[in-house]
Amino acid sequence: MKNKKILVFAPHADDAEIAMGGTIAKLAKNNKVTIVTAIIPIENILGKKNGYMIKNRLNEQMKSAKILGAKLEVMNIDQYEFKFDRKFVKMFDKILKKYNPNIVFSCWEHDTHQDHKSLSKIIFSVLRKNDISLYIYEAMLPGGLNSHNFSPQLFVDVSDQIKKKINALKSFKSVFKNKNNTYSNYFNSIIARAKYRGGTIGVKYAEAFQIIKEIDFND
Repeated sequence: MKNKKILVFAPHADDAEIAMGGTIAKLAKNNKVTIVTAIIPIENILGKKNGYMIKNRLNEQMKSAKILGAKLEVMNIDQYEFKFDRKFVKMFDKILKKYNPNIVFSCWEHDTHQDHKSLSKIIFSVLRKNDISLYIYEAMLPGGLNSHNFSPQLFVDVSDQIKKKINALKSFKSVFKNKNNTYSNYFNSIIARAKYRGGTIGVKYAEAFQIIKEIDFND
């Protein structure tokens, strides 16, 4: 894949890197890749505002995107306002027209996080009538259980990009660093999943996607 314009939609700062950091780094070598982040989180897992996160989360993603070789656009939507409705479909439609991409990556519609569900529904609506390919990345880890299985048809070998993925993830100290300055099990699980997906196709590390719409203009 070369000379394509690619948008990676992320509900929050760190979601794109968690799900497909290796693929972003791989695609960025020969394509123009832009991460579009909807929300910069400011609360911890308990729903309380976190001073360190407020101060650093945006800078962490800027650093992460640079490591992966991607551009970054942050919409900075209020997390308590974000939902699937005409207002936000129109907002994301403007983003699509601005970049006019060949390919879009977005989150899984059965992810249990409410913001991920909303973004997925919005992107499905925005891409309903055009010639843009759409691929879906896996649910975040840790992710809640549901009655649907993620069944990928596309696997990307990221064995050569795994170090960049790890370095990009390490930029998010507000997410992955414990108080004792060690990395969380959450961080280790992300790398383990890439190893598991790699084992599925006989390589060291891989990332997996569902193909929703694939446009091929080759003769």
